[in-house]
Amino acid sequence: MAMCKTIFQINENDNVEQLLSTFTQEKFANGRSAYVLSDGSYSIGAGENNTRAIYDDEKGVIQFTYRYQKDLPFYEKKLKSFANKHSIKTNTHKPVRP
Repeated sequence: MAMCKTIFQINENDNVEQLLSTFTQEKFANGRSAYVLSDGSYSIGAGENNTRAIYDDEKGVIQFTYRYQKDLPFYEKKLKSFANKHSIKTNTHKPVRP
């Protein structure tokens, strides 16, 4: 999986699953909701299993991964657009997990 450069910085009172579900509904055709996987990451998107979100509660950030490197510009655009619309702070620090 390829790591996105865009990282969401969220407030401690934000509901991560709800935020990611809203992202899924707004940015993916037929997207319904995000859900937690057995490894603690979130599946987002429309069920193609191409997109993951990793929440680091200590740092208050969400890092995103995508299956194919070639698709990163497409997903980066979605992340930035969603963040701007919902006033989510972003940064481009090192990934939460390698």
